[in-house]
Amino acid sequence: MADFPGVDYSNEPIGILTNGISTNIPAGTQELTTFALSVNPGPVALSRGTPEPVVSIVHHSLGGHYRELFGGQLFERIIVIPRIKTLGFVLSSTQFPVEVWNAFRNADKILTAIVISGSGGVTLTDPYGEPLIYGALDSYIYQATMPASGPAQINQDILFQFTPSIPGTDLLITGSRVTLFSVSPDWASGIKEKISYLTDVLVAYSDNEQRRALRQIPRRGLHYRASAFTARNSAGMESLVWGWQHQPYGVPWWPDATPLVSDIAAGSFSIPCNTADRQFAADGIATIWKDEYTFEALTIDQVFADHITITSPTQFNWTAGPASLVMPVFLARLKNQVQVDRLWSAGDSMDLEFAGEAQQPAPAPTISLPSFKGFDVLEMMPNWVNGLTRVYNRSVVLLDPRVGPISAIDKGGTAVVDQSFPWWIQDHAAATKFRAFLIARFGQLRPFWIPTWDQDLVLHVDLGATDGGLTIESEFYTRFLFPSVARRFVAFIPTDGSGNVYRKITGSTDNGDGTETLVLESTTGKLFPKNQTQVSFLTLVRLASDDVEMIWSTNDFAQSTLQFQEVPKEVPA
Repeated sequence: MADFPGVDYSNEPIGILTNGISTNIPAGTQELTTFALSVNPGPVALSRGTPEPVVSIVHHSLGGHYRELFGGQLFERIIVIPRIKTLGFVLSSTQFPVEVWNAFRNADKILTAIVISGSGGVTLTDPYGEPLIYGALDSYIYQATMPASGPAQINQDILFQFTPSIPGTDLLITGSRVTLFSVSPDWASGIKEKISYLTDVLVAYSDNEQRRALRQIPRRGLHYRASAFTARNSAGMESLVWGWQHQPYGVPWWPDATPLVSDIAAGSFSIPCNTADRQFAADGIATIWKDEYTFEALTIDQVFADHITITSPTQFNWTAGPASLVMPVFLARLKNQVQVDRLWSAGDSMDLEFAGEAQQPAPAPTISLPSFKGFDVLEMMPNWVNGLTRVYNRSVVLLDPRVGPISAIDKGGTAVVDQSFPWWIQDHAAATKFRAFLIARFGQLRPFWIPTWDQDLVLHVDLGATDGGLTIESEFYTRFLFPSVARRFVAFIPTDGSGNVYRKITGSTDNGDGTETLVLESTTGKLFPKNQTQVSFLTLVRLASDDVEMIWSTNDFAQSTLQFQEVPKEVPA
């Protein structure tokens, strides 16, 4: 063993700075003068050494457990895809694939039978036959078909029987079969579209109201006359009524009919059509219609601007053009009594009134209206064709003893005015706005402002932008109208259409010279010349009914007459 001389630095001074940093530390190692290496051969008396471990070793005998990694639990079973098929509403023949997968990794399985039970009428195309050997990890695809005709309620089970028996190898099919009322309307009589809410209106002795909405989603109805002028079509129309009057029909929404834009082949999942301002909705129903006997109806998956996608493939080829119409479908029931007018032996005509089922998918458009003192303002001018009507209702109790004077008690203290409002709907965009307005009202629930559209106050002089009041021709306003807060709000409507201004009247004086001076809550900020301005009362109203109708003369033009009821007790102070 060699000797290595070393250098001893153990006595070298080390300085420590006050801030804790060391200095003057020479690098070096302390070495022994002599360093010998040797190997201990172990005890001489032993023939085999037993070294002592540096760290003691402790161990246990544990039994292992087999655990699958991600996805491993899919295996060692038979998997049916899908296990549950919810068809929803079946209006025409519907097909869907069924895959049966042997997920055993090391074992073949034998399919011995396919058993269909329950009510519905489903059929399964089986090109393979039984018994059928499913190899390990092998799968087969079958085609299931639910026909258009059959029981109204669908509840069926398809069981794939294997030997030996394996649990979980069945498919549950549910749904409701609906018949499409495929007879087209007689447009000469028009079509009435009905939108219905339900409001509980509680009227107090003093005419104050408390209203509660009982229906969050409106129900839709359709009323039209249908005619058939051939023996086959007449018989078919009567068969539809005879066989399904007690069940809900799938009613095509004829006002929203739009042509098929391009050809589609059987097996397609997309229907190209214009969906703008039409009532197609996800989870709703659409139909492709050609005539009373040529159509198919499908469940909508998604709605896009230029097409809709469907949850199951089309069954037929369809040619684009105005002869192939695409329409949304709503579920609705006929009345218990349907009158058939026999025109001749091969001609029928029926007046059909369909009442919509509850909670159906439909678009919920919104509308943004001007606001004044916390309420919406309907600024649309009425379609003044046949004149407007107004009815003054006053809650007066007469006490007449039949002899002597008659006493009267004015319970409300003011008249409650009903007025009509004709609304012209010139296209589907206007129809969407109309529906949005009705949805925002929730039937009779929510009040809103509307001008009377009368020349209620006649300006005596121009109203300046900074004027704090206006002078009108005397009309007993100060005596009869100003005392009621319901007649203290006015709409300044310029004839040039430059924009209405709404203000509250806070004071009124009869000048005794044929004029009256009214004080405004604030200036208008706009010049209103007396000969170019209509001053109407701004009235707070609600819908007088929960049921509103649109009458379509074609599938592009409609009109509606709304009835408004004033709510003078709810006018803001």
